[in-house]
Amino acid sequence: MTIKLHSHSPADTFHIGEKIGRQLKGDEIIFLQGDLGTGKTLLAKGIASALGIKPEEVVSPSFTLINEYSAETYRLFHVDLYRLGPSIENNLPEIDDYIGEGVIVVEWAQFLSPASLKSNRNIKITLLLSEENENSRILEINTNLKLKIPSN
Repeated sequence: MTIKLHSHSPADTFHIGEKIGRQLKGDEIIFLQGDLGTGKTLLAKGIASALGIKPEEVVSPSFTLINEYSAETYRLFHVDLYRLGPSIENNLPEIDDYIGEGVIVVEWAQFLSPASLKSNRNIKITLLLSEENENSRILEINTNLKLKIPSN
């Protein structure tokens, strides 16, 4: 299933993350792709908020690689591959250790092949700049999961 959404503001991007987060069962991997400044961390904050994590606590783990948060419902593992870049060559076995332990959100997932991970509960979200204005984004969501995200 492919869903295409238009975010008109950072608040919209955050709320889309919340809508996704409310539907998670606790064993998904969410692959976030997009250039710098497209809202990957903001979307991750929205997902975290829906899980009961204070959004201000969620920071991009660029230097630690993985941040773990305990939520009311599930643990959240927030991964950032920016620092590693394409040098990881689609192989980051450490993420496999977290599969089934909670929700995994991977920023800069374009450096990793989802097929390299042993999970069939994947959500791939590509965030693109929109020409509408500097705060607008287009989010393309691809998944085999049944998500109910009303288009805006």
